Amino acid sequence: MIISLLCGAFAAFRFNAKLEDKKLSRENEILVDEKVAILNKALLNIALQLNVIGNIKRLLNRYNNIDEQAFKMPAEKNFNEKVFVDINEIALILINDPMLLMEISVEQDGFIQTIESLKVRHEHYINELQPNMNKQGLLDRKSNTDEYEELLPYHVFKGAYDSVKVLIHNVQESEKGLEGKFDKLRVSCKKYFPQHQFMELEKHNKNFKRNKAVG
Repeated sequence: MIISLLCGAFAAFRFNAKLEDKKLSRENEILVDEKVAILNKALLNIALQLNVIGNIKRLLNRYNNIDEQAFKMPAEKNFNEKVFVDINEIALILINDPMLLMEISVEQDGFIQTIESLKVRHEHYINELQPNMNKQGLLDRKSNTDEYEELLPYHVFKGAYDSVKVLIHNVQESEKGLEGKFDKLRVSCKKYFPQHQFMELEKHNKNFKRNKAVG
């Protein structure tokens, strides 16, 4: 009788232990899935930032040179500027990659700087360049750079060039930096979770038309 009770108790213990193991295993799987989702979201946000940069490049590449970009490119504002990687969120997962986290953070600042340079260029175009060109009758006819320089106030003429040059530089640096950090982050993701799938950067993001001004 006692042996039978002991056997029954042992069997119940093993059953409960198996249930607990399954519960812990399931909880661990859920936790891993959550971490993988967070990392994929970070990769997606970098890809979306690259798409924004690509859209700006396409705007710039509608024009043959920096002269046309400075004086003919309109102010377009349909760019998604509010997509960012949550560094604090991924830092809880990539605890052994502090340098990568810092580099991604720096690139987030670079993306913001690129968007701000686009805004500065557009504000100059709307508030300074366009009104002065309209005043001088330069909007509705073909003009050359010499005529722009002669008829426009110096700060307006120079601002048109300087704002585009800064924008082009920031676009180039941000694209290169974000592409590099995407690749590094994906390598790190696969290192932490080799059995899981992580998004890849679509090739078309790297193959935008280039001209002399955009590089």
